[in-house]
Amino acid sequence: MLINGFFNVVRNSLFMKFCLLFLCYCAFFIPHLRAQSIITFGQGNTPNVSVTASSQSSAAIQTLTGTGYLPNSAAASRFLSQATLGHNFAYIQDVANLGVEKWLDNQLALPNSFRTQTYLAQIHQMMVDSLTFKYPSNTYTLSNVFVGNTHFDVSWFQGAMTAPDVVRWRVAWALSELFVVSRLSAFDDNPYALSSYYDLLLENGLGTYRNLLEKITYHPAMGVYLTFMNNHATDSTNKVYPDENYARELMQLFSIGLYKLNVNGTEMRDANNNLIPTYNNNDIAGLAKVFTGLSWGDSRYLGDNEKNNWSYTLSMKFFPIDSSDAKRNPWKTQPRIVNGHEPGPKTFLGVTIPARPVLQGEQDIKDALDVLANHPNVGPFIARRLIQRLVMSNPSPGYIQRVATVFNNNGSGVRGDLKAVVRAVLLDAEARDCGIDQAVSTVGALREPFLRYMNLMRGLPLTTQGGVYRNVMVDLFSRLEQKPLNSPSVFNFFQPDFQPDGELKTQGKFAPEFQLVNSQTITAYVNALGKWLIDDDPVEYWGFFNGEAYKSDQNAKFNLVADYAFTRNDKIVQLLDKYNLLFTGGKLSAKTLDLIRAMVVKMPYSESTNGVPNADQAYRRVRLMLVLILSSPDYLINR
Repeated sequence: MLINGFFNVVRNSLFMKFCLLFLCYCAFFIPHLRAQSIITFGQGNTPNVSVTASSQSSAAIQTLTGTGYLPNSAAASRFLSQATLGHNFAYIQDVANLGVEKWLDNQLALPNSFRTQTYLAQIHQMMVDSLTFKYPSNTYTLSNVFVGNTHFDVSWFQGAMTAPDVVRWRVAWALSELFVVSRLSAFDDNPYALSSYYDLLLENGLGTYRNLLEKITYHPAMGVYLTFMNNHATDSTNKVYPDENYARELMQLFSIGLYKLNVNGTEMRDANNNLIPTYNNNDIAGLAKVFTGLSWGDSRYLGDNEKNNWSYTLSMKFFPIDSSDAKRNPWKTQPRIVNGHEPGPKTFLGVTIPARPVLQGEQDIKDALDVLANHPNVGPFIARRLIQRLVMSNPSPGYIQRVATVFNNNGSGVRGDLKAVVRAVLLDAEARDCGIDQAVSTVGALREPFLRYMNLMRGLPLTTQGGVYRNVMVDLFSRLEQKPLNSPSVFNFFQPDFQPDGELKTQGKFAPEFQLVNSQTITAYVNALGKWLIDDDPVEYWGFFNGEAYKSDQNAKFNLVADYAFTRNDKIVQLLDKYNLLFTGGKLSAKTLDLIRAMVVKMPYSESTNGVPNADQAYRRVRLMLVLILSSPDYLINR
């Protein structure tokens, strides 16, 4: 009927008849003259087009391709929602003034500014000093004053709220979900293990992939988590064999994945249209032999236990020989001395690391990591995962290929330059396009629950007198099921190929974050918004030790008084526009805006004789508006 109605209009218009005849002429004759393909030029779309300018200046070419334009505030806000843990209006203004590229390059040039381990150590020492002062008859030291997971969370939150290198922090969060280490392990309640590992991601997350892989391999938290700490060489007599856990996950989750990939991330197929596995059990066994002979950085021998909390802050030490019997039993005249590192050649992924003396076993590790880092799968594998964690759940093959190409060569012959890769992910036309393609239902991603929280904390003026944000995030995790280094398994909080039942699954699309969505988490999130905003309880201030004096200046609250002037019915639209820009990049639909406005204006409102809004009523209007925006589908799906 819609089509019939259209042609009725055409028949009743002479002009439309002419247009229809012209279209028919074009449809019939032009293809016979020369086959043409329709391309869209603009917004960075330049397929099969060579863009040049008479001046050949980079500025002119950037203008033609669309990359040289300064973004408006909405585009700046949308970009920041991908590039940071959360942003405010000052950041939006900076991006709008500088342009996306220059702002991002400035960020990527910033050094790592905050170490969670340093802040944790300061808290720990403060506790010792305070307890010593409070109870001078007792002896308090760093060794006997307990610190736990919550002290790491406080340290992490302080850095996330104050560090100027905000892109680095966003990338580190993404990497923590790829190279997973979790407190749900043998080092539960050891904040030095958590802080040391997170600092590794902050420090090396914008370096090279190969270097990051080596740092992770030698970190004791990974050694304990994936059980290759104190991994011994084969001893068939005593039925001792290298642990294969790390070798498996290193390939499956950290580097090459399960199946061979084309550079655009699509899976290769054999002659029978079957997927081609990247590795098998023999490859796992061969690679496992490489990661033998590693123990604690402060250990005396292979097989030794950690000494204290700080053992987790030292890189693992290589022990080619297992002399544990001699160390444990110095009275023995003939102790059992065996290989700690696996001798002989080690074959995996079609490559054989040659036999060398076990004393040179660390070269085996370097060779193995080189093999993995140079595998053709790594570029598209890492590209897709970083795109998913920063931008969208279903990147096109072209998007993956462009990023993978940068991974393979940053333009200066460097492979695995993560700074260049992050830049490619965030500046790609598919990431920056907020035009017609945004109408596609699979564009964007569900915002991770924890990122929604950080969007709010960093977006609104969360103030403390001394700039200290004490937040243990215990209740937060019980509601959102997410916080740093608290994944339930090495597979992260959700898996990259998760498909919720419904339209997305029917289309063969993915939505990883939906793996955390259920009736409980939906309700808990909305209730949490009420706690954070309506109750003005955004952070969880806990005392660090029994009897600590309450420090109100470290218990942060939102200061939204400046918005009270816009809570009058005729100004509500301005306040809506403000928060629409900040939290959704202006993406709230007209229907959503109307619903929120209608709900807010039903709330009581009154003014004094001189036009000053009633503070309690204005408070409720502002915060109800924020709750409604942050629980709307338009916000929850970041597009």
